[in-house]
Amino acid sequence: MEYFQNINNKIFEKWNSLVYSNIHKYSRRIILLTIIGFFLRFIAARNLDVLADDMVYASQSAGIISAKLISTHSNPPLFFYLTDLAYNIFGYTTLASRFWPLIAGTLLIPLIYLISNHLLKDKKASFFAAFFVASCSFLIRLTFTEQSLVAMFFIFSGIYMGILLLDKPRTSYFILFSCLFGLSLLTKYNAPFFILSFGAYYLWYTKLNKFVQKISLKNFLYLFAILLLFSTPFLSFNYIIYQQKGIVDVYFSRLVHLNSTQELYGSLGGQENSFLDNLLNLSNYGNYNLPFMTDKILLVFATYGLWRLFKNKDTNSLAFIFLFLGIPFILQSAGAPLAKHFSFIYLLLAIPAGKGLASLDANLKNKKNLKIAVYSSIVIGLIFSLGIAYGTPSSYIFQGPTAQLKSFINEEISDNSLLVFDSRIYTARSMWLATDRAYLTFEQATSFFEQIFARNITQINPTPVYFIECVIEDCGWGWVSTNQNLNNSAENLISVISEKSDIVTKINQKLYAGNELKIGKNTQEYYRVYSTIINIPTPYLPEIKKSQNFYFTPYLYLNLENYLYNYNSERDPFTSLINNTSYIIIFVSVILSLLSLFLVFFFLFKSDYKN
Repeated sequence: MEYFQNINNKIFEKWNSLVYSNIHKYSRRIILLTIIGFFLRFIAARNLDVLADDMVYASQSAGIISAKLISTHSNPPLFFYLTDLAYNIFGYTTLASRFWPLIAGTLLIPLIYLISNHLLKDKKASFFAAFFVASCSFLIRLTFTEQSLVAMFFIFSGIYMGILLLDKPRTSYFILFSCLFGLSLLTKYNAPFFILSFGAYYLWYTKLNKFVQKISLKNFLYLFAILLLFSTPFLSFNYIIYQQKGIVDVYFSRLVHLNSTQELYGSLGGQENSFLDNLLNLSNYGNYNLPFMTDKILLVFATYGLWRLFKNKDTNSLAFIFLFLGIPFILQSAGAPLAKHFSFIYLLLAIPAGKGLASLDANLKNKKNLKIAVYSSIVIGLIFSLGIAYGTPSSYIFQGPTAQLKSFINEEISDNSLLVFDSRIYTARSMWLATDRAYLTFEQATSFFEQIFARNITQINPTPVYFIECVIEDCGWGWVSTNQNLNNSAENLISVISEKSDIVTKINQKLYAGNELKIGKNTQEYYRVYSTIINIPTPYLPEIKKSQNFYFTPYLYLNLENYLYNYNSERDPFTSLINNTSYIIIFVSVILSLLSLFLVFFFLFKSDYKN
């Protein structure tokens, strides 16, 4: 017994040694900073209202695991699978739809610390770099259902493994580097921009440091093979649908202009222009001023930090920053120049910003009162910038109306109810709000009720029916004001509904004049929910679910027979092989994604254990 007690005491002593002795003070600070960053992002994940694309991604993720699709017509499949996994664990909630951007965005805080520390060789400057990531308004408000933060986590994790690999060519670093970039490829189509950037940085680094061991041709081939393996699902998907239906997905169609695809997509998302056309169009490069619009304090310190790096002749850090800024900026501007795709700008500017703040801190070392005033001003300014909704959804401080309505539907409306949405609500938004209940739009409901009332059906069931009105007259479309026929038709239906139904709740939104943190906000009614009981034939609710679709995608993937991108996976042995292989790769990638969450902290503790 005493023997086991001694072993237990030794284990306890070893644990205390690891926790209190070997973990450097900056690691403890980074952990605290990460917790604060998580809290700031959790508020965003819970409260932010919605944009058009994230409603598409939130609704199209639901059910994709059971459908066993190997890709989607808009983006690679990994993010959709991860989001559906969150749904299966937490339910179809707003927070679940944003779970992975929340976690990935939070883990970028210690990750940038690690990258900065490797480049700058300065723990204080690296801590400040992480501080700017933790407090960056744009990055915090990017915590909605969008792939960018997840892709950035995989990409910058891969970059960190790559710069470790340049210093110490270990097999473990090489495998991690390859797999993390592979995961990024399976998440978002802009990952090759950063692989190209790393290639440029590798060439510069090995030329400048001739003593560095170059990666062999064999390892390059291994890297290419691993990246190709992770790309198999979306490459197979495009190959199969091209072979069977003569079309490719949205982003492939920008590289390969097919008549059938152009007829299908039309001008959707700029499909009329090829990647080369966009590359030569200077109007696509407007996001250069993005940090100025959202995070001026970060930009000021980044500018100062870049000057300090130039003065100190830190060519390695400067080359890293400009290569990973310049190449992706040009290519992303040609690919899809939406603000949400440029989060990498903030992550890279945080590195010189940390250097700039560390230099200022050194100058204020013996000026306590001035130091307190400067830091107080910085913190106040960063907090105030959280109210800027440029390029991201509104409603950071107060819960947005769509998040409120989603919570009401989940908590107050039973599964056997029918939801009927105002047609002035963006269809993907209605699809997400309803998930996973049966729903109709106003136009569909009018035809549906006329049909069932005209039939003499005996097997009926009294069904709770909830009508959701868009009170502000345009909930996500952006053009209803120019189509008064739609608006008037909806108003006429609402007048009939209000006479025969009861109002069960009203959902309000806060109106902001500029910054959301300014006082004087007004409240406006946004949604109104009515309820009644209608006799509906018993089997109709499941059939209603199967009848719904939006943006080529069936609701919950229940009716794959009517899915435009469905294909015969058993058509021939080769199609069957690549389809099954792709599904296995996605399944393995989900597991690797879960494991990658612990990677940052492993290297954080490992780096300080050595110190």
